[in-house]
Amino acid sequence: VFQCMSAARRLDPRVRDYTKMVGAAYGTTAEALVTVLIVLYVFGACWGYLVLLSDTLGPLVRKVAPAVDESLVRILLQCGSTAVCIGLCSLRSINTLKYSSALAVAAVLTTVVMLVRNYAAHPCTAGDCATAAGPTVWCPSGECSGWCTAEQLAAAPTNCPGGTRGVALWPSGAEPFLGALPLVAFALQCHIQGAAVYHEMPPRLQSSRAAFAAIAGASSCLLILLYLPTGLAGYGAFGAITQGDILTNFGVDDPLADVARGCIAVTALCAYPMQHYPARLVLHNVWIAMRARARARGEQRRLALWRRLFGRPVCGR
Repeated sequence: VFQCMSAARRLDPRVRDYTKMVGAAYGTTAEALVTVLIVLYVFGACWGYLVLLSDTLGPLVRKVAPAVDESLVRILLQCGSTAVCIGLCSLRSINTLKYSSALAVAAVLTTVVMLVRNYAAHPCTAGDCATAAGPTVWCPSGECSGWCTAEQLAAAPTNCPGGTRGVALWPSGAEPFLGALPLVAFALQCHIQGAAVYHEMPPRLQSSRAAFAAIAGASSCLLILLYLPTGLAGYGAFGAITQGDILTNFGVDDPLADVARGCIAVTALCAYPMQHYPARLVLHNVWIAMRARARARGEQRRLALWRRLFGRPVCGR
């Protein structure tokens, strides 16, 4: 993305975001199409963050107020999260989000440490790979195991969703692989913010290919450092019953899981403005273009009226 922005800037120095970069390379039709896609995709992702916040903070709230209706809790959490996000999204520059981004990284790191610690204390082994989550939608009995022995499988097949396969290096079929593809696609949305990040980089970095490589390499290493241990430790602790939201594998009374839920909520709150910024920038560009067209139409109407009244254009026009 940085290299594409550098090339687009050589064509048009006014390029500052992803849609303008596409427009500089492929024309206005492609720019309009990407504009629509970014608005739909990014605002959809923002709504997904609000759902994530209600899912993450819901167990903490229900622990304090168990009598409150679950739907009401989710609505209140989403409204409260929206109020916080509005304040963060009001910042005019993406560079001002560096402090919230640093806080999000620290929160994710805390969650990673908790998951690795849990795996070290309770690794999934044959016949001993249960979860403390209790009865759930994915395990109605509350006694499911991620690595069953042949005796356990014969006694209660429904409690052994992975059979006796246990913790394996490769997926057992195409379904787990296909299920992971949306997450991979979701991770690629950081490309949209890359154009805005490039725009606010110092000029000495904007013209350096070595800087591009260093920034991209450091970002990739940070992601590997944070997320690879999360996936390995989560799967290594729960085997076949590992859920997409790993925190649902933990019981609601687990204090470390509560800390992790709080960290994930902080991460989502801090990440929300990064998702919102490109869509806001795109809508701002659309608004500027509409104002320019309206101003041009108004100028044409004034010139036409002047010609009808005086038979000649305004002096100097």
